[in-house]
Amino acid sequence: MATPMQVYPAYTTFATSHGKVWRASPHGQQAVVMRADAGRPALSRGRYRHVIALVAPNDAVSLDIDVVRQVFGPRANAESDVAGQYEVVLCGEQNGAGELAPLETLVTADTVIVPGVENPLTPRSPALIDALRAAYAAGARMVGFGTGAFLLGQARVLDGRRATTHWKYAREFHDLFPSVHLDGDHSYVDDERVHTGGGMLSGIDLALHLLAMDVGRPRAEAVGRAVIAAPWRGDARSRRDEDREPMATVMAWLREHLHEPLSLAKVAEQSYISERSLVRKFRAATGTTIFDWVNRERIDRAKLLLETTDHPVAEIAAMVGFGSPETLRRNFQRHVGTTARSYRHKFRHAAARADRD
Repeated sequence: MATPMQVYPAYTTFATSHGKVWRASPHGQQAVVMRADAGRPALSRGRYRHVIALVAPNDAVSLDIDVVRQVFGPRANAESDVAGQYEVVLCGEQNGAGELAPLETLVTADTVIVPGVENPLTPRSPALIDALRAAYAAGARMVGFGTGAFLLGQARVLDGRRATTHWKYAREFHDLFPSVHLDGDHSYVDDERVHTGGGMLSGIDLALHLLAMDVGRPRAEAVGRAVIAAPWRGDARSRRDEDREPMATVMAWLREHLHEPLSLAKVAEQSYISERSLVRKFRAATGTTIFDWVNRERIDRAKLLLETTDHPVAEIAAMVGFGSPETLRRNFQRHVGTTARSYRHKFRHAAARADRD
């Protein structure tokens, strides 16, 4: 359970992609040079850990929250030598259950991450927008995953900057924020201390990119190998590459709809090609069938949820599209070699040991 952080004086530091650290105070900002190979994320206010304030609106995309916890949480501790260097604090407007740290947490954080939201065109509360503005003014590194860029746009954090967002909402984003230079060609975009990502798949790329900025690419690659099945793509990949990978768009759509019942006819319909052509092209691009590929993606999603949430196994089965615990059990045993419950217990035990170390 997240707890409110101590409030420190308004002074913070954070890294940029050029090996610099911006130092901000109530009297303005000043850039100072630090070692790019220090192997630690920039710290502020004398803390031991780099604090990431992870904003949690009611309509937050849960996968984005899981990605942040995965990349900067216990798994990173266990799989690389960045152990204990990050603290991820879930924060937002109080929901009465005391599960979220207050919005004031954003102002004292080193990095603020806004996940994608299901309703990007919805105006946000003045309290949330003011907290984002205050965090930006205090010098935090500001990050928006996918449609989370709309919240940064409402807070005027993106004014005059390059940014990207989920391709599906590019036109609406341009109309709402004409002063933002929308870059739709890359998976993620850096503009000094403001970072934005494109669609759902870009969240992992952007999170690992931030980690590489903080602790170096070798350490980030070690985490990337641990938390995602495919090799980390690293630098921002142009969406034009999808023209050379005909099935990339299909795979992206499948990942965004893993939780739904999927049929060959449904996938072919949204791909605007025949079922026969889809089967042939997908196997040529991936070396496997669509549904074997989907099953592996669902298993990876289930592993992520088992590691980062307390959802019951039956709920996770439904969330990843298996429909029943028995279907999850069979597929998990086949691909992972153990049960979902045993996997969760083993991971939690390893994470706890890493924290003690």
